[in-house]
Amino acid sequence: RVIIPVLRELKNRDYTNVTLADGPNCGIHHVGIDVFSRLCLDQVAKMFNVKLMNFNFDEGVLVGLTTGKAEMAKTCLDADFIINLPKLKTHVETGITVACKNLLGCFKGTEKRKMHDNLPRNIVRLNEIIKTDLIIVDGLIGMEGRGPGDGTPKKVGVVISGHNPFVVDFLCSKLMSLNYKKIPFLKIAIKKNYISLEDINYLNQVNAISKFKPGNKTILDRILLNNFFIGIRFSKAFEKLFNKGFLPWILFKMKVKQDKYIFEDRDIKKIYEKKNLSVSDKKKIKKCLDVYCPLGMKKTGSEKCLKCMYCYQVAPDLIEFDGDLNAFEMQMDRFGEYTKKW
Repeated sequence: RVIIPVLRELKNRDYTNVTLADGPNCGIHHVGIDVFSRLCLDQVAKMFNVKLMNFNFDEGVLVGLTTGKAEMAKTCLDADFIINLPKLKTHVETGITVACKNLLGCFKGTEKRKMHDNLPRNIVRLNEIIKTDLIIVDGLIGMEGRGPGDGTPKKVGVVISGHNPFVVDFLCSKLMSLNYKKIPFLKIAIKKNYISLEDINYLNQVNAISKFKPGNKTILDRILLNNFFIGIRFSKAFEKLFNKGFLPWILFKMKVKQDKYIFEDRDIKKIYEKKNLSVSDKKKIKKCLDVYCPLGMKKTGSEKCLKCMYCYQVAPDLIEFDGDLNAFEMQMDRFGEYTKKW
């Protein structure tokens, strides 16, 4: 709901050489899931005639972190103008993941893990290497608790924009009712004067708009999320053991692994309203489409429908479909109890 309006505005302003890009996380990349297709971004790119790029497969350039070197997508370094579009989320390791940490996707594949040798210092270093020109934070629906992937959806209804990623993240921590002094990379940014005393005094006047549950790190997180264990998970000797079957399910249930991978994408042939709906129910569907449909469709299943299933996720009792949900069914199982209340 943020990506499409941004692309539409760029098109309206006659920008032609636009690339929609990301570098999905190590686990998803390692098992070969096509995130762009799963999120309908391949359709969106075609719709707006923009390039679609997975940074994990881009030409790499070695850059210096505080703990060594890592390979970054060359396109990120060559870009004339970078628009950073993060979500508003908590994170078990960094406190929050918004503008600053979102740039982790600029690293290729498992090179991202090198950031974890000292995540707070390297997040600051990453934002010294890549200078974003515009940040637009999607806080329409955030995530609290065990983010970035296993938290709870939280309806916030805010969009935040800025130029300085450190100041944007400081502001976001205030809006989320989180203590910035407990977010290590923000403390480092303050020491380096990327967030000035004037910024702090001004932003301390900002009131929280929502109370987010923090993403507290457990003892198991500290043991099993370190690079030594992750290296074992990604090694050829053990990758099949950790990707499919009983073990990943156990790790997921133990809250060590944030995602349980479903490899089959949804295959939706048709989506439509249920028959014999009341006037009240039809109004609910109209409101659902007005608020949640990324394309602003007026009717479910219209010709240009992405079949993203956002409308179904919010109103599963009013909408039907022909086909298979597959991976999306797990999303419904995990988050449906929250989204259908909206």
